[in-house]
Parts: sequence; C-alpha cells; structure tokens
Amino acid sequence: MEGMESTAASGSLMDRVLRAVKLDPAIYREVAKDDSKTTEAMLVVFLANLVGGLGAIFGPARFRFVGWIVGAVVAATIGLAIGAGILWLIGKLFGGKAEFMEMFRPLGYATAPTALGIIPVLGTFVGSIWSIVCAVIAVRESEEISTGAAVAIVLIPVAIVFVLAILAGAALLATLGFAAGS
Repeated sequence: MEGMESTAASGSLMDRVLRAVKLDPAIYREVAKDDSKTTEAMLVVFLANLVGGLGAIFGPARFRFVGWIVGAVVAATIGLAIGAGILWLIGKLFGGKAEFMEMFRPLGYATAPTALGIIPVLGTFVGSIWSIVCAVIAVRESEEISTGAAVAIVLIPVAIVFVLAILAGAALLATLGFAAGS
C-alpha cells in the first residue's frame, strides 16, 4: 500500500551483503524482521566462511578440502546459532527487544567480512575485526538498543573467551613446564 513501509529486505542477496558490510543499519533492521531471510543469512555464513577458508590454500596452514567444507557448513552455522543465542540472552539483560531469529538473521549477514580470510593472515584479522563491528550494528538494530549497550553485548563474550584462552594457555604452559622439569 502507498505510504506503508515494507519490512521485507529489498534488492538482491549481493546488494544486501554489500549494505551489511558497509554498515548500513537499515539492512540489519530489515533482515531482522524478514522471516524469509533466514536461509539466506545461513547462506551468507556458508559462503563467507567458504571463501575465507580459501586463504589456507595460500597461507601457512596446510589445506584440507573436507575440513574446509565441514568448517564452512557445519561449524560456522552451529557457531552462528550458539553465538546468536549467547548475544540474544545477554541482550535481554540490556533490555533488548528481539526474538532469537531476529538476532540470528542479522548476525548471519554480519559474518560476511570473514570472506576476507582469503587473504592470508591479514585478511583473517581485518575480517574478524570488521565482523565484530558489523555484529555491533546488527545487535543494536535488532535489539533496538543504544550503540554502547550493543558494544557491551558483543564484547562481553569476546572478553570471556579471551580470558579463558589465556588461562588455558597458562595451564598448558604450566603443565608442559612441570613435565619438562620432571
């Protein structure tokens, strides 16, 4: 109807992905509310991780085709679901309004910069940082909260994982140190 705004995310998949990586807040709001974009969000995750995984061909890691496919399809999709669930739950503590799938879809689009992993080492670093920035915008728009709250929602799990990784590394070094001293 004339004068009524559509909640459907318009344009092609590539148009939406480009808007997402350019940090267009409207695309994150649109896909949050558009149930038809769930499969597409999973496709973005799959393709971004598939392309990003190509960096292993050129980089220092040894390329393994099956691992690459499994990682791009299974691990990335499961990771998105778990990550979206964690951010959704934390979002509720900050007064977020989104339903789980309204968080899931925008976060799928927010993973698009991981395709930069095709550039060995630097691409993975830049893509990861850019994806975090995209995730902040996705969380802010889907949860209808402030940017500061969205930053906290995204960075709280990142900080927890970072601290756990340091503790695990310290425990491993301590174990290896004790083993070497025996």
